[in-house]
Amino acid sequence: MSEAVNVWDVFLMLILYFFYAWCASCFLKNQLQGKKREEGVFGGLLFCIYGALAFFLSGVPYIFYAICSHGALVGLTMAVFRGEREKKFLAAVMLAAMTVLVWNFTESFFSCLGLIGIHAAVGNDHITVMGGWVERAVLLMTYGAGILVINRLSKPCADALEDKRKSWYLSLSVPLSCMILVTDFVNWAASNGIMVQAWGKYGLYENQLFSHGAMCIFTGLAMAAAGFFVFAMNRIDQEERAGEQYRSQVMYYQMMEEQYSRMERLRHDMKNHMLALDNLVQNRQWENAGCYLKEMTEAGGVEAGDEITGSLVIDALLYHKRRQAMSMGIRWQCDARLPKDCKVKEMDLCIIVGNILDNALEACFKLQEKKPEKGDGGEDTKKTKDQAESFIEIYMGTIKKCLFLEVRNSTDLPDELEFCRTRKASPKEHGLGLMNIKTAAARYHGAVHMEVKNRVFAISVLLPLYKEEPMGPA
Repeated sequence: MSEAVNVWDVFLMLILYFFYAWCASCFLKNQLQGKKREEGVFGGLLFCIYGALAFFLSGVPYIFYAICSHGALVGLTMAVFRGEREKKFLAAVMLAAMTVLVWNFTESFFSCLGLIGIHAAVGNDHITVMGGWVERAVLLMTYGAGILVINRLSKPCADALEDKRKSWYLSLSVPLSCMILVTDFVNWAASNGIMVQAWGKYGLYENQLFSHGAMCIFTGLAMAAAGFFVFAMNRIDQEERAGEQYRSQVMYYQMMEEQYSRMERLRHDMKNHMLALDNLVQNRQWENAGCYLKEMTEAGGVEAGDEITGSLVIDALLYHKRRQAMSMGIRWQCDARLPKDCKVKEMDLCIIVGNILDNALEACFKLQEKKPEKGDGGEDTKKTKDQAESFIEIYMGTIKKCLFLEVRNSTDLPDELEFCRTRKASPKEHGLGLMNIKTAAARYHGAVHMEVKNRVFAISVLLPLYKEEPMGPA
């Protein structure tokens, strides 16, 4: 009978390990935008490793077994899935934290219910202990509750991990890791007989209730603290991004308002300007007339350029950025056209184009800061190679019912700089600006791709021109 029970216990644990491995692989696939193959490999390896740990480490202290299981989970996540290391580490730590806290809470809670039921049936404090099928029922409910919670929190956690900085991932990983270690230590202490006891006053039944009740309270508070910390930090990050986006919008509208006011002043004085030009022409003062026209165009901000996109807002933005580039000696090339029935809002286009060009101007400015070579007398002889080749190239047009934007600029970033995923990686220099680009593109189910090759940074944005309304602000 004992051997039959052991066989049933092994079979039950294998089933539970299988379902947990499947749930864990689905959770990590959602967090890390993994592929089906990665999900299957991770789930299969985790099932095998957990089974091996249970078989070979059955007699070791609990704390050693817990450390090995957590290490296997984190190690597999880092090895199997692709993406940023910091994000993979945080996703694995979040999964481990949910598993440890939920399992401990539900096990203690259902153990209290089981003890109360056994005591009500037996009525003897000294034999009110769990065993046999009661323990198996508690184990089933514990694993079931853990799997249910992990599935339900998969989407909220994915939203909290979306497009964050590396420092953000690390700042969340540390406290969650500490919660896991403290919980494991408490479990290890309980496995060695250190429980909440009332010496001499209560019996074994009450002391068991006190011990499980204390674990319920501890893990419940820990779960509340972890949830509040993760989602509160995500809310703060979203508010910071919204504030940055709002400041960008205000800046672009102020720039556009300034542009229109200059045009309005020019139009208001147009009659006087025409009279003055007519007088210069009649007197055959061609050079003076040309200078006068040049002053008019500079005053009105209407000098000849490439910015005729079909959108006055984008034209004004490109004009403003072109003037900045020209003042820095940066070669500017622009070929931008918008379709007449463009479904992308001008506000979102301003955010995407403006942030991309801000990053491009910043990269070129870093090259301009390099000191030129000095002659024998200390005078500047020539520009460095990087300075002479500073450029920004812009192309925007329609490709197969999609709005395509590509910006290429000179940079000092190395060619081996890795962009882990098309829509997920972020270079160090771009920060919140790149997050705003991705957020605006995501509203139209768009894609963002970046690469560095031969000291040229290229970023491409593809926005489907759907007829339906874009998604709301992220």
